[in-house]
Amino acid sequence: MSKNLPIRILQVGMTKNIGGLETYLMQQFAHLDKTKVTYDFVNITSEDEIVFKDKILQAGSHIYGVRSRHSNPIRHYWQWITLLHHIAKNYKGIVLNSNSITYVFPIFIARFFGIPMRIMHSHNSSFEQRIGFAKKVIMKMNRFLLKWGATNYFACSQLAGKWMFGEKTPFTVIPNAIDCSKFCFDSEIRNEMRKSLHIEDKFVVGHVGRFTYQKNHGFLIDVFNEIHKINPKAVLLLIGDAVGNMSYYEKAKQKVQQYGLTGCVQFLGMRNDVPLLMQAMDCFVLPSRFEGLPVVGIEAQAAGLPCFFSDTITREVGLTELAHFVSLKDSSEDWAKKITVAHTVNRKEAVNQVKAAGYEIESVAQKVQDFYLT
Repeated sequence: MSKNLPIRILQVGMTKNIGGLETYLMQQFAHLDKTKVTYDFVNITSEDEIVFKDKILQAGSHIYGVRSRHSNPIRHYWQWITLLHHIAKNYKGIVLNSNSITYVFPIFIARFFGIPMRIMHSHNSSFEQRIGFAKKVIMKMNRFLLKWGATNYFACSQLAGKWMFGEKTPFTVIPNAIDCSKFCFDSEIRNEMRKSLHIEDKFVVGHVGRFTYQKNHGFLIDVFNEIHKINPKAVLLLIGDAVGNMSYYEKAKQKVQQYGLTGCVQFLGMRNDVPLLMQAMDCFVLPSRFEGLPVVGIEAQAAGLPCFFSDTITREVGLTELAHFVSLKDSSEDWAKKITVAHTVNRKEAVNQVKAAGYEIESVAQKVQDFYLT
């Protein structure tokens, strides 16, 4: 491999959806000194374009395409082999960003083609679906392949690392850092956003998350129904899209209709202005069944919002006194009572607390960059 700078790292795991993993990667990518280290990306579901494609290409980076292994497994693996045969010599490292250990082929093949730094990065702490016998066998085999293929292990939290790699495997926690300046509270932006959404005089409950089993939208809507009983001026902003399976989105829509809350719940879809939308909110609710370390939880605290997380989410997300953890065993009424009495005094101060906790993107990007340069 050429010793000339910049060092190039292959990043795998970006999808068509703006989720926590994608946001994490782009935040880091944007704050690298690209004269020293830069990223290229492999889209492993090339039937669809990955998010932030234009920004990646404008920065002078490459996006390589590999067919989805679900639609055509033979083509998928062959394209990986062909791709690395041509480009492996140009890369010091490859990072597989993943929510599970059911797929580790890029790490395995990268060792075969001599990429010196091979990193598995855990972004979650449980499975989206039930794991049957076949997948358990695959996972056991993949753990063996990782021991042979991976040189380093990263995780977004202690919980995510121990879940994916086990108690005995050493790993490095890379904080899901954010650009804090984008979330610092601004009353003018708040007023503008609330006006544009026609919620000027409302109590605004916010949520950011794709419509999946993990995010637990059904319970969220149950909670909001109880909030609305307490405060009829309450509205709920749901930011996020369905991913492949539309059933969770449709069930959420149906539940909103059943409660008679259609005029009080806004389905905003996938948005690229989440920092602005958070200015308009009065609180943030994330009752997920599991998470690695949710980026949106860090963002919401930086925006000065009282945050209500399920107790299944790692306490590592609790960077400020704005973070409240509530059991999923508690009733929706209990959640609603806690949410409606919460308040924050100085929203502008919260961003400094997030920075002090080590979640400012500039410092984290520098640490990661230094790691690649060693």
